[in-house]
Amino acid sequence: MNKIAGSLVMTSALLVMATMPMMVQAATNTQGTTAVTTTFTKGTSPVSPVEPTNPNQPTTAGDASNGATGGAELALIYVTNSLGFGSHALDVLNNQAYKVDTTSSASALWDSKAVVEVADVRGTGAGWNLTVTGENLTSTTGAIVKGASVTLPTGAVTNSGNTVNGAVSVGSNVALAKAGSASQVLTAAKDNGTGVTVDQLSPSGLTLNVPANTVQAQTYATTLNWNLSDIPVS
Repeated sequence: MNKIAGSLVMTSALLVMATMPMMVQAATNTQGTTAVTTTFTKGTSPVSPVEPTNPNQPTTAGDASNGATGGAELALIYVTNSLGFGSHALDVLNNQAYKVDTTSSASALWDSKAVVEVADVRGTGAGWNLTVTGENLTSTTGAIVKGASVTLPTGAVTNSGNTVNGAVSVGSNVALAKAGSASQVLTAAKDNGTGVTVDQLSPSGLTLNVPANTVQAQTYATTLNWNLSDIPVS
């Protein structure tokens, strides 16, 4: 009797299960998307000079020695405003290359370097080119030195932000002549040179080059004129 009853109970359970509807497990959704957008516009406010050893840090430390007028969008925001090459005895036999006098008050060096800074906040990646020309090396009485030049060495380039912006320093020999051609100093090709670029020139490579037997016993002076163009060198 017990065996029969047990068999009937099991059979009834199977019949109940057979009449229940089948339940299908739905697929779990584990992925999604979120659209993110933003817009940037070009900078319109003047950019301040930055600390040469930390281009992310604006500073007023070099303002008194700044030969640039600055500006917004694309601007030369800093350039060393004076260089002194000391006092020397006349040399009528040999060409001379006089190094910049780092101890002279006539040398407005920043952290012991000549410094150039360019800001590009146009937001176009168009690139740019910085050149320099020299005027005649002229004495207090108006005597002009023919064949004189200033050598600007290849500098150490850094920039704001955390990635290298691709600007390149170019060593140049700048002719000190009224009709002298422009010499390239710092350049950024297309898609390079954004943010603030700093070029530090070591005084060991900054020289005033004077041909033999071309000067008199006088004080001489000249001016270097810097020009920043929005047309990069291809």
